[in-house]
Amino acid sequence: MFIDEWDVEAPQEAVFDALADARTYPEWWRPVYIAVETDGPPQVGRVSHQEFKGRLPYHLKTRSTIVRLERPSEFEVSVVGDLSGRGVWTLAPTDGGVHIRFDWRVLADRALLRTLTPLLRPLFRWNHNWSIKRAIEGLEPYARSGA
Repeated sequence: MFIDEWDVEAPQEAVFDALADARTYPEWWRPVYIAVETDGPPQVGRVSHQEFKGRLPYHLKTRSTIVRLERPSEFEVSVVGDLSGRGVWTLAPTDGGVHIRFDWRVLADRALLRTLTPLLRPLFRWNHNWSIKRAIEGLEPYARSGA
């Protein structure tokens, strides 16, 4: 389980659009997101396929389905693949921007990762934190650019 929170100085709608539309991830969440495929804009039931990585020497592949979409404040995805579980993004307005909370409750479904998780949990947390820092660096300029 990972819970991350940060503030972004950009319009809430633009931040929500970037987060809810996984197709944008390779544009601003670099170098973490390698590829995302989906057949349209965010809506309940929309499925996307992701390939991503952190600093550790492996790539992960997942399939996410939007199960709840409450524009512009919250959405939830169900995830299956190398990681399985759910992710909830919550956005709240602040003075000059938006506060983001990302509740990522997933388990490793790849056999090797599942086996190593108890031993390497601190390393996996470090890897996750590195990946989130890339999101923090990329999201605000992307959302502010009106992309």
